[in-house]
Amino acid sequence: MRRLPFLTSAQRRALLVVEWVILLGIVGFTIWKQTPSNSPLKREKSSQDSSPLSGWIGSVPEETPVETFPFDPNTADSTTLLRLGLSPWQVRNIYRYRAKHGRYHTPEDFMRLRGLTNEQWERLKPFIRIDKKFQYVTPVTTKTKTFSDTPKSLSNVPKTLSDSPLNGENIGGDSAQKVSPLRGDLEGSGSLERPVKLSPGQTVDIGSADTTQLKLIPGIASKRAARIVAYRQSLGGFVSKEQAMEATEMPDTVLRYMSLTPQPVRKLNVNRLSVQQMMKHPYLSFYQAKAIFEYRRNKGDLQSIADLEHLDAFRPSDIDRLRPYIEF
Repeated sequence: MRRLPFLTSAQRRALLVVEWVILLGIVGFTIWKQTPSNSPLKREKSSQDSSPLSGWIGSVPEETPVETFPFDPNTADSTTLLRLGLSPWQVRNIYRYRAKHGRYHTPEDFMRLRGLTNEQWERLKPFIRIDKKFQYVTPVTTKTKTFSDTPKSLSNVPKTLSDSPLNGENIGGDSAQKVSPLRGDLEGSGSLERPVKLSPGQTVDIGSADTTQLKLIPGIASKRAARIVAYRQSLGGFVSKEQAMEATEMPDTVLRYMSLTPQPVRKLNVNRLSVQQMMKHPYLSFYQAKAIFEYRRNKGDLQSIADLEHLDAFRPSDIDRLRPYIEF
């Protein structure tokens, strides 16, 4: 140290400490190398190196094997769906579908799952089991019994209706009741036959049909028919039959029984209506109605639908479907 006169006394002391640390490190390393391998210190070190965490850091986790077995998408839980090889975000989409649309009624409904690949669909399709309580009701025509079907043991049954007095009325002969093609029951009688549905090739004009006519379409009952009518009124009329599918969740097969006669639709004057009035239309959200209102306040009335292209709230698809329903 005396040979380094350019160092201060504090620097010399620090350098001395560093020399002692290096010396002690060399001595300690020498002792460690001479220690037997079965010593407690080395056994503890080896146990730490073989811990699960140290092996996991440098390894890749094994993939969960994909299983295939019968399942019901309406009742399967997340664990079951993950075992089938579906991604966690696909499982979340299934839960959202149940909460928003109800249940899967046919295996083909499951095909609409967002992100489902062809390989997954071909593998899972044969194993989809829809419980009977979730399936659509198939219309069944009930056969009306005649007197010829009456067992012979009932000898007291009159041979004709005219032989049976009903409060003094005679309802035989030409007064026989007729079957109503729309109601599917006997006019004036208490028959409980199911309503008759449309046959392939028959259609209903959804632009003017009421709920009774819409219920003739296979796959549409009272609830769906009411939603279609209410959605048509809120839109101001249909310009395509595919718009009926926006009203409620329905199978695609209903479209073959629908037709549409072009009719004038109710238009919105976007230069005169308030934000609350505009947002009542199904194709206008609150933010889009507010963007139109701000445009009118800053730049004046809109002159054409092209002015909507300057608003960030509108995408090209939004403008296309709004085109038949707005005026200036």
